[in-house]
Amino acid sequence: MRQHLLLLANPNGRNVTPKKIKILQDSFPPGEGRLQVSFVVTENLSRLEKVINEYKDREITLVGIVGGDGTVMRTRTLLENIWDYCPLYAFFPEGTMNNVQRAIGLDKKDSSLQLARHIVAAAGTDTLEMHTASLPSLDINGKKGFNIGFGLIPRLLWMYYGHSAKHYWELEVALQRCAPEEYQSRYKEITGKREEDFFDLLSKERGLWGAAKAGLRLLKGWKARDERYLLHKTLAGEVAFDGKKQDFPQPPLGAYLSCYEEINLGFGTFNPVPSPEANKEKGKVQVVVPYGNPFSIIPQMPKVAAGAKLSNAVYRYISSLTLPAERIAQVDGELILEKGFTVRYDGTRKVIMLPATE
Repeated sequence: MRQHLLLLANPNGRNVTPKKIKILQDSFPPGEGRLQVSFVVTENLSRLEKVINEYKDREITLVGIVGGDGTVMRTRTLLENIWDYCPLYAFFPEGTMNNVQRAIGLDKKDSSLQLARHIVAAAGTDTLEMHTASLPSLDINGKKGFNIGFGLIPRLLWMYYGHSAKHYWELEVALQRCAPEEYQSRYKEITGKREEDFFDLLSKERGLWGAAKAGLRLLKGWKARDERYLLHKTLAGEVAFDGKKQDFPQPPLGAYLSCYEEINLGFGTFNPVPSPEANKEKGKVQVVVPYGNPFSIIPQMPKVAAGAKLSNAVYRYISSLTLPAERIAQVDGELILEKGFTVRYDGTRKVIMLPATE
């Protein structure tokens, strides 16, 4: 059986350089065989949407996405909403955040090339289908994601990447006021503002240093609208699980849903792995809602890293979550702003993995 791979590369991804694009493209030999490849570089969302529409009726069986978590989210959202079906996916980890890719074992320096070689060798055979992960997916207001966070989670992510609380408020206010056609430009402008110092310039990877920097800013903050206040702010609306309003011991700070790992606000070992705890109930995913003092979480990090649960959080398995008033959500590393959110379980997606021997 001959298979058709549509390979979409986002050149705006941190690691998606012209050189890497050329190397990856050369990994898929042209000509007749079990695999036909259409390689397209998409400079922006408008171009991506146009390409997905062009290939809608071409019987694409495989879709490769070159970029990070955000690129995967944006591409899946457009593709699944336009095509009305889900192909077999291949995620090439070349972005700023590659948590989904790491979760299925694509966490090595040459993972993209290994994945390309595996697809070329296994296309049209049962081997390709044998080495796949079946990941539950979530729909949030029409967008497709694997990990979704509200409140505390996007704020922590915001600071981890070097942004200040002041920039967070600026983003929230600006996006409430700007017209839809201005959204992307204002988002890029504000998210481009970072609080960097000499040590940030020495490292391209934030990693543990990024976490330490965010922690230091939290400890020294004291003003009414600083980082401390940002993290203590509770969710803006009532939380409903499967249509039922929830009560918590104290006002909830945030909510986080994950499709592939047991979750404690998204904190793990900075290298997530699949866990049966994330989706052990069919048709549901795990949600965690922390409450109380956000700084009580920090002393619990050692036990969280060991797989234990937070003491000041509620854990449930749900099919849907409704939050009518929260403004900003984190969806696979991307921040989106809307008046309210409905998250629902959206079936599973098959994603190509590497054989264990590779």
